[in-house]
Amino acid sequence: MDKTNVAKLRKEKGWTQEELAEKSYLTVRTIQRMEAGSDVSLSTLSSVAQGLSVSLSDLFEQIEEDSKEIQIMEMSQDQARQVRQRRAEKNAVLLLVVAVDFVLLSLLGIGVHHLPESQQATAGTLWDGALFLAIALSIYVVRILHANYLDKKYPLSVGYKKERHYEPVQNGWDFLGRYWWIVFPIGGFLFGLWSAMH
Repeated sequence: MDKTNVAKLRKEKGWTQEELAEKSYLTVRTIQRMEAGSDVSLSTLSSVAQGLSVSLSDLFEQIEEDSKEIQIMEMSQDQARQVRQRRAEKNAVLLLVVAVDFVLLSLLGIGVHHLPESQQATAGTLWDGALFLAIALSIYVVRILHANYLDKKYPLSVGYKKERHYEPVQNGWDFLGRYWWIVFPIGGFLFGLWSAMH
């Protein structure tokens, strides 16, 4: 009989069988059968792995049947490959969206200082509105439209989240290493403020 880690993984998260069934889109009976060691299909295993946010191979302590072990290892490798590809594609689209936002907002702001002072405040307010609209549209595109597309393109990556262990920031260099991306908006704001004062 195959020994699964499903009960252990579920308990580590503090979930009941009902909660795991809900997160895996399965019945409670299926979860109970799995935890008891009954055979289930690869698609059911995949659903449980996605519900627990672990790889397929992490579900098992021991697999009796060699052919089943090979199938699970192959599917686990496919899942790891899809997770890597999904992350790379998501990051590329995110950078592209940020670049488009930056270019469009820069183009909108180029001529503001040439306007009469009475119109600069209105133009600045419109630019602020455009900034928030661009952020909202970017979030919609990346987190909803593109995420749905990635779910269909990489089905084994759905629900898989690598556990992250955050350590406190040690010093300024550590902060910059983690949050380098925040330098650009803060720098742009400070440069704009300095330009306005001179």
